[in-house]
Amino acid sequence: MLKMFNESYKKNNSSYLSLKTLYEENITVKSIAQELEFCHKNDLALGIQQELEIKNFDILAVEDQGEIIGYIERQELGEGKIAEYLKCFTPRELVSDSTPLIQLLHIFKNKTRVFVLENNSIKKLITHADLQKPPIRMLIFGYITLLEMRMSDIIMDKFGDDSWYPMISGDRLEKATELYRRRIDKNEDINLIECLQISDKFDIIHKDQELRFFFQIPSKSKGKKDANAIRKLRDKISHANELGLDMSWIEIIEVVESCGQLLEISESYRYEK
Repeated sequence: MLKMFNESYKKNNSSYLSLKTLYEENITVKSIAQELEFCHKNDLALGIQQELEIKNFDILAVEDQGEIIGYIERQELGEGKIAEYLKCFTPRELVSDSTPLIQLLHIFKNKTRVFVLENNSIKKLITHADLQKPPIRMLIFGYITLLEMRMSDIIMDKFGDDSWYPMISGDRLEKATELYRRRIDKNEDINLIECLQISDKFDIIHKDQELRFFFQIPSKSKGKKDANAIRKLRDKISHANELGLDMSWIEIIEVVESCGQLLEISESYRYEK
């Protein structure tokens, strides 16, 4: 049994590390950034304001001699030329096009937009609307899936003798067993724990004092609250629901940060030899 688990763990850990590298390093802001539209610094501000209202744009880049030199905000425009309302880019508003998406999410916890620096030029923009794009949804879903993988491995290691059965309801166990049998019939290499729902895995961890302490969960109620938020976000993405409605972007980003913290903690788990 232990030998079988070690072989399975090595395979799963290799997959986990590959996926973690993909999500944390290889998917960058370049995948969701949009081209900046711009006007000239000598354009009349009221005319540009009307155009922005028609397009429902809040900001517009400003160019001079073929270079983007700053931006203007629609609500500030009035009489005169665009140059009178020009705002220069500040370092706090910029991110490199090579910035990983996971880092961008943390940045957006306190921002509504950032400009993208590409080869020392600013030509792209990211707003909250761009957080709806597939790469962001894939990142969030993938991060939650990584956490599920780690939870499965740790539960398998600690309760390999199936002593976790009483820690979930009989109905949940029956559903997992049914799914396990169907997948076995398809010759899929899987174990029963992998057939549990994410909420079941959280229940097992919350009910075990050692695991609750290991994952630094202060109480069952706090753990359940965080678990429900993670499950809710995962379900919204699975069903292609729009993000940022009944969960604010700050709440969504906090859920992703919670997943990241649990993942980091999970990597220090010492498996039985």
